[in-house]
Amino acid sequence: MKKNQFFKINLVCLIFIMTSFQTAFARPDSFAPIVKSEKEKVVHIGISAIVENAPLQKDPFFEYFFKDMPQNQRQSALGSGFIISSDGYIVTNNHVIEKADKIEVTLYNGEIYKATVVGKDKLSELALIKIDVKNLPYIKWGDSSKLEVGDWVLAIGNPLGLDHTVTAGILSGRGRNVFANTAYGQFLQTDAAINFGNSGGPLFNMDSEVIGINTAIVAGGQNIGFAIPSNLAQKVIDQLRKFGKVERGWFGVGIQDVDNELAESFGLPKGMKGVALNSIVKDSPGEKAGLKQGDVIVKFNGKALEKSNDLLQQVAESELGTKVVVEIFRQGRFLKKVVTVGKRPADDIESLNSTENVYGLRLVEISPENNPNLNLELNVGLLVYDIDQTGVAWEKGIRRGDVIIEANNNKMKKVDDFYNVMKEAEKTSRPVYLLINRNGREMFVALPVK
Repeated sequence: MKKNQFFKINLVCLIFIMTSFQTAFARPDSFAPIVKSEKEKVVHIGISAIVENAPLQKDPFFEYFFKDMPQNQRQSALGSGFIISSDGYIVTNNHVIEKADKIEVTLYNGEIYKATVVGKDKLSELALIKIDVKNLPYIKWGDSSKLEVGDWVLAIGNPLGLDHTVTAGILSGRGRNVFANTAYGQFLQTDAAINFGNSGGPLFNMDSEVIGINTAIVAGGQNIGFAIPSNLAQKVIDQLRKFGKVERGWFGVGIQDVDNELAESFGLPKGMKGVALNSIVKDSPGEKAGLKQGDVIVKFNGKALEKSNDLLQQVAESELGTKVVVEIFRQGRFLKKVVTVGKRPADDIESLNSTENVYGLRLVEISPENNPNLNLELNVGLLVYDIDQTGVAWEKGIRRGDVIIEANNNKMKKVDDFYNVMKEAEKTSRPVYLLINRNGREMFVALPVK
């Protein structure tokens, strides 16, 4: 091989290696191009609302100095938003405008407009407002499912009233369930600085597309912010724009995650997850389809389920009236059921003869004297009269005042019933699953056998 050819080959290889290295570890030289193209699409939202003060304390000293304090006061707050259409539709967070009686939107050029609420949705924490302006620049939605942990992201908003502040970071995590069932536990986590006032502002990818709506921070944390993924947000915003509200699908079932011990107690195949049904609403779509308390839904329209929020989101986003196929595990058998998706109701988004201690529990049999307010049949269930907070029962989530209705499908009428179930379980070493009623709500808890 000639010397020049050898040199050219080495040079090409070196360029290829350097290019690959730069691609793998590339980071933008500047975020300025994104800021320049998108800053005018981000708005400052100011709200005011009348709030009711707490009643005066029954303290003579306090009342003397504060008796003339007005019982209602007007307060103001700030937030962020972004324009999604040329005719003035703006996305923000529900908590930014939820209690407002006056909303003002300040554009990048300083012009201020009064805004009206088109619709708001507490479950997703999203709201849609509108200003009467034409020919506005507006954002482009991105696909949040394509964003990978470690990708760069950029936030623009009005933290602490500092207009159009820009912060950058990476996607730190996804599918975060940090605020109960808000946004179905699908929050994106970022280390881009998010502060009070950023709420409702956009989170951009490096293609200048909105892939998230900045929503919350963790008090006491540093660089831990959360955003609603764009793919979820778009579906909600479309409904708010069309109907002013969100109509969600509904099965009418109580659900909970299946941990390893609960899975073992149900007899699920090793490694399989699912969503346990701990209650069924009478005459609900779930009951009509033949679903029963104790069923474990393992697939929804052929898609495996890992967490209860997965099922919640799948059902909620299903079109009303459509038929979906769920695969369930029931007492050692896999079955398929067809459920017609219904509409979610608007209000849906504890004489004491104590026993010996077991699992840190003191159980007593239900009687009229200790069961004045529970909606349970008399003489059915065991009341958790006391509980050791260092015991395994507490660790598994059982609390004083809970009523154990069943243990491994056996009705609990006597304390001996509970002991008998536990003795039988010792033969197989399989955890015992309990059906518990807490303030009218039922749930399953698995207890490991000692």
